[in-house]
Amino acid sequence: MADRPPTGPRPTIGLMVVGSEIVSFTLLGLFLDLVVFNTLPGFTIGLTVLGFVAAFTQLVRMARQMGKPAEPGKDERPGTSGGSA
Repeated sequence: MADRPPTGPRPTIGLMVVGSEIVSFTLLGLFLDLVVFNTLPGFTIGLTVLGFVAAFTQLVRMARQMGKPAEPGKDERPGTSGGSA
């Protein structure tokens, strides 16, 4: 059936992971700059760039996973076999 909902991890959860990676790396950089080493903006800029790289990598993984065709006979939802009972 062509109108079946997509199986697998939900894209919204993946997008929340991407957003949290960017924010968490930036906040870690701010913490290191302001509290630990008393420097600014070295760690903030470096870790923000690293967060964007990690987020982009996650987006590429999500796009590849969504682009894979489903294997015949394998349904990721438990309790559905596709046959009639």
